[in-house]
Amino acid sequence: MITCARLRVLAYATMAASMLVGCSTFGASAPKSAGELPANPKPYDGVTITMLMEELSETRYIQDLLPEFKAATGINVQFENVPYGEMYTKLIPQLTAGEKQGAYDAVYTDYYWTGEFARSGWVKPLDGQIATDKLDLTGIIPALFDINGKVDGKTYFIPVFPYPMGIVYRTDLGVSIPKSMEELAVYAKSLKKGDFFGAAMQGAPTDPVAMEWLNFLYALGGDLYETDGKTPRVNDAIGQKALALYIDMIDNAAQTGAAGANLDDASAIFAQGKSAMMVTYITIFSGVFQDPEKSTVVDKWAVAPMPGTGVGNVGAWSFGIPTSSKNPGAAWEFIKWVTSEKVAKARALKGGSPAYSAFFSAPDLTAKYPNLPQAYQVLKAGKGLPLITNQQDMVATLGRELSEAVSKRKTPQQALDDLAAKLQELANP
Repeated sequence: MITCARLRVLAYATMAASMLVGCSTFGASAPKSAGELPANPKPYDGVTITMLMEELSETRYIQDLLPEFKAATGINVQFENVPYGEMYTKLIPQLTAGEKQGAYDAVYTDYYWTGEFARSGWVKPLDGQIATDKLDLTGIIPALFDINGKVDGKTYFIPVFPYPMGIVYRTDLGVSIPKSMEELAVYAKSLKKGDFFGAAMQGAPTDPVAMEWLNFLYALGGDLYETDGKTPRVNDAIGQKALALYIDMIDNAAQTGAAGANLDDASAIFAQGKSAMMVTYITIFSGVFQDPEKSTVVDKWAVAPMPGTGVGNVGAWSFGIPTSSKNPGAAWEFIKWVTSEKVAKARALKGGSPAYSAFFSAPDLTAKYPNLPQAYQVLKAGKGLPLITNQQDMVATLGRELSEAVSKRKTPQQALDDLAAKLQELANP
């Protein structure tokens, strides 16, 4: 017989269960207080989540660890790996597909898609879930959230790996990095002898040349916009000098065909011992340059900041959850796992770039990758992109106009003026 008291107990239990479900933004939430029924340790057991990833060593480092995630959660993870140039165009139709209609459950976001994805309503804010799960993110380098995490005061992405840019150079050849960018250009040209190059460079449109040249601009104290974020200054005297020095090095210090070379081309030149230096992503390639199967310069290279201001271009990749995700709860479990300290450390041991500041000085990591402390200094001094909504168009235009100047189809000044006009339009829609 069911008594009134028993009915009240059942009613309270039902209410409590409803409240627990309501506490989670994305799905099932484990009971926290003592005395409650045990939570399902694998609420998403058997669920499959899919995401688009860049075909890159960093992606493979995560893939190697996925069996651990599957064992802990029961969630299957499928990566669709594509070259970087295909990612944006494949993502947009899925991000705009409508609620629970997209093909990707989590979104892997580069640092110049952040503003557009967040302000367009294509990704979910994460602050509520971070608070509910009491997720401790304090170990992640705070500046990374400014580069690719927070937009207009809300957290939309959690950084997983940064890519600071600086200079790698050959220590076995007595190469030293000068104090100014002007001296760097002269020095690099002097080191070019036959098929040995002063610098391995990537001048191909659009992303390679844009990412490389920003280091020249920042190192001279320049920027794309004034501090108001709306008034272009890229075509000022500093921008002109940055482009002149860059073209001079492409023409007279770099490998043959550098104006059309991409990142893989340039990094292969350095790894094969055919160049004295390279402006590059200094943490991403530590694993490559220290791999004896891929590199002839193992333990023969070091890291330096850009001359002049010491400021280089810093980007970051982060994970978020699309509003079109079919499995946002399972995606959130993946994001918590992949951005955790444990996984960051495992990735770093493979040669990955950690988002946690502590790992740049961890003895077991610095023993294997001795340039990590220097890389951290470069990272802390670096600068990201202006957080305008149309960042993708900004970078595409930047790369296109720089390529026009490098290939001599436009004068440097005309390319910069045309770039400034487009930057004005993009920041003031």
